Amino acid sequence: MDPSHSVTVRQSEIAPERRRPLSFLRKVALTTLKLAPCRENAELCLTLTNDAGIQRLNAHYRGQDKPTDVLSFRLEDEQESGFWLPEGMARPLGDVIVSLDTVENQAAASQNSVESELAWVICHGTLHLLGFDHQNDGQLQAMRERERTVLSALGIPRSWPELWSGARERLR
Repeated sequence: MDPSHSVTVRQSEIAPERRRPLSFLRKVALTTLKLAPCRENAELCLTLTNDAGIQRLNAHYRGQDKPTDVLSFRLEDEQESGFWLPEGMARPLGDVIVSLDTVENQAAASQNSVESELAWVICHGTLHLLGFDHQNDGQLQAMRERERTVLSALGIPRSWPELWSGARERLR
């Protein structure tokens, strides 16, 4: 049985003319869940905000008083998954918060489209909810491979500039 995932999207801090299509935002997150793979019904909340909104969260939760592209807040650790849900109810994974301001700046700097950069950031944040990380070379390579798989499945082209020191040579 294929899991039925759900994604709630919020864009209230984004001016209406800058908001992104809900169908696109959901499709990126749902494709990431499907290809990760996430074997059980899962739900997540995706919020698009601005630099001021994400900076407040980054300062409060990470002690870094600056904007960032994406923050992920995972609701449970794999070791703490003793929480039982009724049959058929989706397991809440957590929240992915994206700064559209930072995404637009990164897109311009990397010469990617805003769509490509946004898809990558949503995928990256969703993978963090699923337990992926990039604290060492092996983790970084696994995460980058999964990101490439998701964006390829979505048909979204992307140039992959070096994001972390030394990453370009390790991931060729």
